[in-house]
Amino acid sequence: MKNKLLLVEWVDSVQPVSAWHFLSDLPPLEVVQCASVGWVVGKTKKVIMLAPNIGGTQSGDSRQGSGFIRIPVAAITRKVELVEK
Repeated sequence: MKNKLLLVEWVDSVQPVSAWHFLSDLPPLEVVQCASVGWVVGKTKKVIMLAPNIGGTQSGDSRQGSGFIRIPVAAITRKVELVEK
């Protein structure tokens, strides 16, 4: 397969807190550390798109992917290309 397989470490926002809070008692200020692995199937200056699942790898134009994730480049803290030994 010609697509690069990457481990991407990135940060994301924490799920919103829906309950009311006094501004003097706010939830913790934090981000979530994330890690995703997949084949690079799309890339721009602002986003990288990974597919963790690819089928029809022997079929050329019949290849398919599922589980696509788009990660903002600004959120990426580390990328590691995974190479089969």
